[in-house]
Amino acid sequence: MKTDVLIIGGGPAGLSAAIETASRGLDVTIVDEASKLGGQLNQQTQALRPLPSLYESMRGFELANKLIQQIKDYNVRQLLNHRVVGFYADGSAGITDEENVFPVNAKKIIVASGAAEKAVAFPKWTMPGIMTIGAAQTLINRDFVMPGREAVIVGSSDFAMETAIQLMDVGIRVKAIIEKQSGALTKEQEKVSELSRSGIPFYFNSFIKEARGNGQVEQIDVALPDEVITLNVDLVCMDGGRAPILDVFYQLGCSFGFQEELGGWIPQYNNRFQTDREDVFIAGNAAGISTHGPLLLTGMIAGISASEELQAISALEAHEIREALWNELELLEDKEMHSGRVNHLEKFANPVLKDQFIY
Repeated sequence: MKTDVLIIGGGPAGLSAAIETASRGLDVTIVDEASKLGGQLNQQTQALRPLPSLYESMRGFELANKLIQQIKDYNVRQLLNHRVVGFYADGSAGITDEENVFPVNAKKIIVASGAAEKAVAFPKWTMPGIMTIGAAQTLINRDFVMPGREAVIVGSSDFAMETAIQLMDVGIRVKAIIEKQSGALTKEQEKVSELSRSGIPFYFNSFIKEARGNGQVEQIDVALPDEVITLNVDLVCMDGGRAPILDVFYQLGCSFGFQEELGGWIPQYNNRFQTDREDVFIAGNAAGISTHGPLLLTGMIAGISASEELQAISALEAHEIREALWNELELLEDKEMHSGRVNHLEKFANPVLKDQFIY
């Protein structure tokens, strides 16, 4: 199979890149392990803001549906329930549906592989009923399954607080928020107030010492600063953060650099979101981005850059569009900074740095 652009990952960044490339007449193939495009947006019922000016504020699943509807107007080949397993000597991507492996030869590759949740390890943390906050959100919002009756949340990020509220909305009793730090990590303090008003205690400088149960979690011991308490629960939702999925970049031989502000080791890329391999671009979580507005914009910029390389758009027009997108990205970054959430991409506002591989 041949294609102009192969997009690896069908989340918000990948879909944005697909829209930019396919709308300019390019043949685009998007591959994703899931049975539906949209990534984690499909499980998110909270309103997303701020978003690029192209989109009004909407809930996560609504944004997913809008992006999916947009690509239906263009020549986008969807390989769902497929994944990239490696690359052939000629540069073709090896793609499998878990039964067969076949090559896809692409002129340009945009990797928007997303991020994976990290667990919080403690004794017997693999028992049934103990899961990540994303898994709990998927069960209640996509599968309409009650993962438990009485829960605790381990962690206090924005995502964790939103999940706690969603659990309560479906009738699950949240018995505690357990945080190893000395205060809540969320920047949305109104959610902390909302949970506190609901009678949910926050245990800071605390951690789960051990889980117990017969076939599934039934009790946990929580080590507080000056005592150990036992809680009867059948659901433990862990928030260990998220780590970019970078396997494809290793397989492609891309160079990496350490950028603490963006989460550690990530592929190096420039202001075009082009890696040190001229045929490979990066977008979304893989670039160290975590919030929805910038996720969409990185996909758009990568798509514009790939389109320029394939001469589907002039260099002048591509430059003008990228500058406008970077200005909007800087504006979103300012809004995120004022709310306490920031991706640290504002360095790119410096025109001298824009032409360097600083990541």
